[in-house]
Amino acid sequence: MITADRVLVVVGLAIVLLALSSRLVKRHALSPVVLALAAGVLVGPHALAVLDPTTVVPRGELLEQTARVALALAVFDITLRVGPRDLLANRRRIAVLLLVVMPGMWLITALGANLLLGLPLGLALLLGAALTPTDPAAASSLVTGVLPDQSLPRRVRASLQVESAANDGLALPFVLLAGLLVSVPIGDAVGPWLLDAGRQVGIALAVGTAVGLVMRWLTDLAGVDRLAEEDWFPLASTGVALSVLGLAHLLGGTGVLAAFAAGLTFSEGLPEGTRKPIHVVHRSVAKVSLVVVFLVFGTVLPVDQWWPELGWGGVLFALWVLLLRRFPVTFPALLATGTGRLSSGFMAWSGPLGVAGIYYLAFAETLHVPQYETLFAAGSLAVTVSIVGQALSASPAVHGYRRRTGQVAPEGEELEIEGRLP
Repeated sequence: MITADRVLVVVGLAIVLLALSSRLVKRHALSPVVLALAAGVLVGPHALAVLDPTTVVPRGELLEQTARVALALAVFDITLRVGPRDLLANRRRIAVLLLVVMPGMWLITALGANLLLGLPLGLALLLGAALTPTDPAAASSLVTGVLPDQSLPRRVRASLQVESAANDGLALPFVLLAGLLVSVPIGDAVGPWLLDAGRQVGIALAVGTAVGLVMRWLTDLAGVDRLAEEDWFPLASTGVALSVLGLAHLLGGTGVLAAFAAGLTFSEGLPEGTRKPIHVVHRSVAKVSLVVVFLVFGTVLPVDQWWPELGWGGVLFALWVLLLRRFPVTFPALLATGTGRLSSGFMAWSGPLGVAGIYYLAFAETLHVPQYETLFAAGSLAVTVSIVGQALSASPAVHGYRRRTGQVAPEGEELEIEGRLP
């Protein structure tokens, strides 16, 4: 059974331990995401049986709602990190990552699901779509901090962060199309899909942009010296992210994409004296939501089903997703933008799964497709392997990039490399 007190104890202890050991965790090439996931497995029904949230809330609803809140906060966090100059400086890379790499990752993942798991084409495409978006929270944790700031050029870090923030909402059309193809011939699916996807994306962009502009105007109007107190003022961004998430969904749009659009318009031109305190508070709130999502995910992982349900096919599929989902299409695509081989290789590897994958796996249950439990088992295994693999390889990859360039920024500053990225 689950009780409110048990939830408070587990979540509270997890936040305290991660907060007090965050620098030590990164120093030893670990990840708060991995530790939160492991804690969830430990306290869940497959180990200590302290918590079993599914006795109170259905698994799909629990994962979908917690993940979408965390995603909205995470993508808004990225918009507070990057600015218009980052979008302009990386426009070609970002366009390629979203328009070429994203469909490529979808099809490569679907191919693996079809070949290794034996899923029918429609289900394979649905699983591939759910595992297409890179994770904004995990991507930010891999390319932020003292070591990445000093070792990775800002353009590399910004490209990965913007990609991960944008593709979370843009993955929805792929999921909707694949869901239709499970039961409807492609000729009959394209028309309804275009209308539905266009409506959801259009509403998200319109609502997000409008809300971001209005909230930015209100923020400027209030000011920390006029209407807002200093300790309340930094909470503005969290309120914007949550309100636009709900409003876009109520109006029929995709809330995560709306949060990204709102973040861009809210943060553009924000004075540094205002941006910094808002970002510090927002980043902390986003990290709390991240811990909650991975704790919950750990408790509902179908660990006992992975081998009986999937066998060696599941293991090979998880490795396929980790090793082949991204690199084969991303590396040549980035080279074509004029990005150097070292930076192209680093970005081609750094595409972790995470909260976005969890969200779309849960969302797929609402489509009422056959063999959903097989799809969820395979997807959850792939997400777990990706999280662990990316976390373990992140620090060595950054150190390797640093050694190859031989350039390091002074502590407290960000590395900038003039001209073409290496």
